[in-house]
This record gives sequence, C-alpha cells and structure tokens, in this order.
Amino acid sequence: MTVREALDRAAELRPGCKLSDETRRRWLCEEDAMLRKLYFEKSGAAGYEKVGADAAWSGSTLPDSTELLVPVPYDTLYPHFLCARIDAALGETDRYAGEQAQYNSILSGLAAGLRQENLPRRRVRWRW
Repeated sequence: MTVREALDRAAELRPGCKLSDETRRRWLCEEDAMLRKLYFEKSGAAGYEKVGADAAWSGSTLPDSTELLVPVPYDTLYPHFLCARIDAALGETDRYAGEQAQYNSILSGLAAGLRQENLPRRRVRWRW
C-alpha cells in the first residue's frame, strides 16, 4: 500500500476530517518506524530495509508514491491506524476503541506471520 492509498482509504472512513495531510503523513512515518523496530528488525525478513514511510521521510515531505512497510495482506492496518489516531485526536473514544481493536487484530496477524515465515535473528527475544 502506498501513502496515498492509505490516506485515501482513511479519508473514505472519516470524511471531512479537519486534520492536515501532513499530520497524517507524519503518523504513517512514526508507525512504520515503530513497526520496523519492534517486528521487522527482530525477524530475518529480507527486503524491508528500503521500504516504508520512515525510510522515505526527508524531514519535511513524504511522497504519495512511497510504499509503506507492511506487506499485503496485513497492509489493511494503515487505514485503521489512521482512523484510530484521528478519533483519538478528536476525542471520539468509542470510535477510537473500535478502530484500535481492528488495528490490533491485524497487527497480531502480522506478528504471527513474521514469526512463522522468518527465523528470528540471533539473540533476539520475541515478547508477544
């Protein structure tokens, strides 16, 4: 999924959102950095070093065509992540809880998939 696809899907779910695209792009960058640190660096998964919003972030912009870190079929977590952050920022706790539950479900599937498909790096402990 690209940055533009994630932003568009989140916009479909939360039309009329007053938060700027730059704020949501920064959230995607922070999310990819966190996922890389907690999941991808611990696995022996190859090919993820050069993809992701955190790798493409120049400090001021993030191109629409940037490929996000999480692969298909788990990339559906990005719209739920963005919607959860939007709902939290706007104080809509019930909607936030629903989106966060969907995000957590997809994230646990990603973690399990990474553990099953890739051997962990040496001296790394999974804590999930």
